[in-house]
Amino acid sequence: MVLKPAADAAHPRPVAAPPERTSDQAAQVPKRRRVAAIADEPRPFRSFLAEHLRRLGFDVSTFESGEAAFDFIHRTRADLAIVNVYLKGRLGVEVTEDIRGDATLEQTRVILIGALFRANRFRANPTNLYGADEYIEEQIPEREFRQIIRRLFPEVGHTDEFPLEPKEYDEARRLARLILSDIVIYHLEKVEEGIRDDNFFEVLKNEIAEGRAYYDSRVPLRVRQDTEIFSETLQQFVRMKREEIERVMTGTD
Repeated sequence: MVLKPAADAAHPRPVAAPPERTSDQAAQVPKRRRVAAIADEPRPFRSFLAEHLRRLGFDVSTFESGEAAFDFIHRTRADLAIVNVYLKGRLGVEVTEDIRGDATLEQTRVILIGALFRANRFRANPTNLYGADEYIEEQIPEREFRQIIRRLFPEVGHTDEFPLEPKEYDEARRLARLILSDIVIYHLEKVEEGIRDDNFFEVLKNEIAEGRAYYDSRVPLRVRQDTEIFSETLQQFVRMKREEIERVMTGTD
């Protein structure tokens, strides 16, 4: 007896492939919004950070304590954590170390908020960030903050709005802030005098010249020719401190 295979078995019917998703259909699939946590005291600077992150498409939650912030970050696997060095209950550097020690948060990017202009609080060398990806000071300009976010999340926002700066420009800005922090820390009385009497650049002429010489020795000539990063950093600091004094005098702080 010879068994002949059934027609269907000998010639199996082709199985239709699942229809390809069109570009329009793919565009309709909702993308997960990035999650950001900001741990900082309630103040205008925290609102500034939150506002710009929301404009860039982040869902933002704010916290005042390190414990609450870390619990949220761990629970949501937050994409970004911006943490003030000095937090209630738990220091920001400890929260940063906790994030870096948690294998489930490997993809979480961390930015530390320092206090460059508060000499009695904190000073951090940008090369020693306790595991953080970036370090910013209070009153960071909007463009510079967006540059940092773009560097950590290249796909965020409109690339033509804030193109990435070359690395050497970013390093020059960091160095200028670090030099300024040294001036503030080691010459605090003269700094306060210069701000109060509106003659900061005269009172600290020698210290500024020394800082400028060090800046020039470390920053490539083409960067120094294209920008005034060192001078702008000092001017921004003086302007910010003068605004603080005016707010105190007018009672608007």
